[in-house]
Amino acid sequence: MDRPMTGTGAGPVRGPGRPKGAASTCRDRLIDAALTAFSAQGYEGVNLRAIAAAAGCDVSMVAHYFGSKAELWLAVVDRLVERLVGEASVAGAVGREGGSIELRVQQAAGQLFDQVAGDPHLLRFLMREQAGTGERFEHFVGRVFQPVFEDYRPLWQEAIDAGLFRVDHPLIVHTMLLGAMSFLLASLPVISRLGASPPDLGRIRDQFVQGVLPSQPAWRADGGGADGGAR
Repeated sequence: MDRPMTGTGAGPVRGPGRPKGAASTCRDRLIDAALTAFSAQGYEGVNLRAIAAAAGCDVSMVAHYFGSKAELWLAVVDRLVERLVGEASVAGAVGREGGSIELRVQQAAGQLFDQVAGDPHLLRFLMREQAGTGERFEHFVGRVFQPVFEDYRPLWQEAIDAGLFRVDHPLIVHTMLLGAMSFLLASLPVISRLGASPPDLGRIRDQFVQGVLPSQPAWRADGGGADGGAR
């Protein structure tokens, strides 16, 4: 039976000695395989033997490094924290840079899009955990969702105050944008099936960013487009 989750991260559970050779990378491979499995099957549907096999490790290494499925899930969350929170800090800095509020919102939306589009397994994991309940949900919100939101919050509030979003809380802006991005990215197979040509992620990104504030001049990830002047 899995142990209760404690603390803010998953510490290694190791026996004596140090892994050598290929085994020294086993922990990282297990976390990568676990992210894929948790995102596709959910926590309850995950089988540790299958994760170990996908990682090319013996199943005993799960207990060696993590101790339980709960601790392995925590290690996956820690990996997401390293990736997302650092990127969100960069995005928050973009929001505080000079330029019109319209341009900064578009740039921040582009940064947020890049965060969720970078790894389809990460996106599916986020969507699953955001819809959860209980201890894992609370841990996910506190460790992943809230820190990212807090980096974007000042910009979203500034945009609300400027009348760009007609909502009453920056959290609504944040979840609205995340939801739209997530559905758009999940719909890429449909876009590919029904579109005249295969979807180009960079073009879709630029169109999404422009669609956030459609009355504003276009801003592109390659630096082209608007000069940031407000209307």
